[in-house]
Amino acid sequence: MRKKILCGAFAAIFFVVFSLINILPVFSQNQIPEWIRIGVFYSDIYKKSNPVDSVKIEAKGSLFLAISDDKNFVTIADTKRNVLTVEKDVYKKSDQEGSNFHVLVGRYISYRTAQDALKNFSYFKDVFIGFVNGGYSILAGSFDNLTDAQKLASRISGSLVFTSPTMVIVKDQDGKIIFGFDGQDSKYLMIIPQSQNGVERIKIGDRWFRGRVEFKRIKGSDMTVINVSKFEEYLYGVIRMEIDPFWPIEAVKAFAVIARTYAVRNIGKHEVQGFDLCPTDHCQVYGGAVDGTYGEKQAIAAVDSTRGEVITYKGIPIDAVYFSSTGGIPTEDSENVWKYPVEYLRSVDNSKEAKNSKSSWLFQFTKDEIKNMLKKRNIDVGDILDVQAVEYTKAGRVLRLKIIGTKGEYECQKEATRLLFGLYSQAYTIATDADVAVVDENGKVKKVRISGQKILFEDGSVKRAAVAGQKQNFEEIEKILPQTSESVYLSIYDEVYQSEEVGNFEFEDLTCSQQYIDVVNPDGSIDKVPLVPTTYTFNGKGWGHGVGMSQWGAKGLAESGYNYKQIIKHYYTGVEVEKR
Repeated sequence: MRKKILCGAFAAIFFVVFSLINILPVFSQNQIPEWIRIGVFYSDIYKKSNPVDSVKIEAKGSLFLAISDDKNFVTIADTKRNVLTVEKDVYKKSDQEGSNFHVLVGRYISYRTAQDALKNFSYFKDVFIGFVNGGYSILAGSFDNLTDAQKLASRISGSLVFTSPTMVIVKDQDGKIIFGFDGQDSKYLMIIPQSQNGVERIKIGDRWFRGRVEFKRIKGSDMTVINVSKFEEYLYGVIRMEIDPFWPIEAVKAFAVIARTYAVRNIGKHEVQGFDLCPTDHCQVYGGAVDGTYGEKQAIAAVDSTRGEVITYKGIPIDAVYFSSTGGIPTEDSENVWKYPVEYLRSVDNSKEAKNSKSSWLFQFTKDEIKNMLKKRNIDVGDILDVQAVEYTKAGRVLRLKIIGTKGEYECQKEATRLLFGLYSQAYTIATDADVAVVDENGKVKKVRISGQKILFEDGSVKRAAVAGQKQNFEEIEKILPQTSESVYLSIYDEVYQSEEVGNFEFEDLTCSQQYIDVVNPDGSIDKVPLVPTTYTFNGKGWGHGVGMSQWGAKGLAESGYNYKQIIKHYYTGVEVEKR
């Protein structure tokens, strides 16, 4: 009976052992790599992904274990299983050694020799092969107290090893540990699915991916889970997330070339975290395998028909930035959004852009909401008196935005003018509930803002002081001409003043109790208009930074008969489309 139990325990952890070395090629920006690493689960400062303690891995066929680094991988075993769970090694105190223990049974020069030796220790309940300190070992147990661990170590003449904050363990469906991996150096645990019809497909958590999966415990990134995909197959999963694959094929092909160029140019962006690109809009949105999904054939066709093509400027792959839409206004020069001018990122016409849900939009905030938004960014200008777009670009985007408050002013520029309030784009105008429409001498309607300023007369000159409903001290801040009895036509943003007194009066303090004025409409109705705006309405166009290619613009051009290369050359000035 004892013999049957031992054989059963051994059978539960038996693998078919391999020793296959494969190369992961090193490349430059002049080459398109065969493979690319995409982070799936990790910790980062952008809070774009959620770290995991455990993740389920599944495939249609068998799953293979391998050890990889930046240049190659070695396949070591067929697990003969199609479902595995990979999780952090157990310890009570997060990221501190010494809270849990394994017993080290022996060290071995290869996985094969460790596999052979494992037969001699199969009578232990929890015994498994581990890759620790750059070599293979047999480990037993997982203890949460020192006494139990010491008992087993004494019994088998083993030694204690602490559980490690850099170790992951692999379990089968029954929860039995079948492998442990501690990649303290630059190595990763890789799991490879058995190929199905020439394609590797693997399920990571609840989502299917093409390619393989890697695991590594990295300081600052917790347990990092990485999809290792063929480069071109990665693009399949970008297309369906970033653009509608059922759009005109020339627009989809243009985007395929742009997505490929972006990936080549930015590969290694997350090198510190152990992978090349993330799957979010911080890089490019990536949805994994497209097999059987919406637009699968169209996405694959767009990538395959442009295989190897990238956009270059003077022979170098460009930073192929793109965005959703402009609302039909021109795209923007790079220096009006970011810091530096880029020769191929120039403002171009975008009037053929297809209509979309963000062609126009509206945001409305109260002055208190704006005050609170500023405070969250550690900006305190007091109560909000005005928000002004003080300068626009030639393309029609806000270049400088000023917020005026009772404690001072705050000014921001370029992309910050949309990010400050979470707006869709920089292309907007600002209206308030203190704006009044007047008719000028040409019969045109213009907008003016009623000022809360008081005017004081003294010796034929006029002094003015802003009170705006607050208790203020008067001081001479500006000389203006005396009022006349003649008609005065108002221009846009002209200010209308009300007189407080005529004559030589000395005012030390004055409290203005009037917060609204009455405006008589053409139909005789009267509206109360606040002297200081209480609500700000941002009327805008488009979605995104506005630099490079407009996705909805590409759709419009394709519908107008442009091919994908013409679309690319329209949005990126002076570029070429080259095959690598």
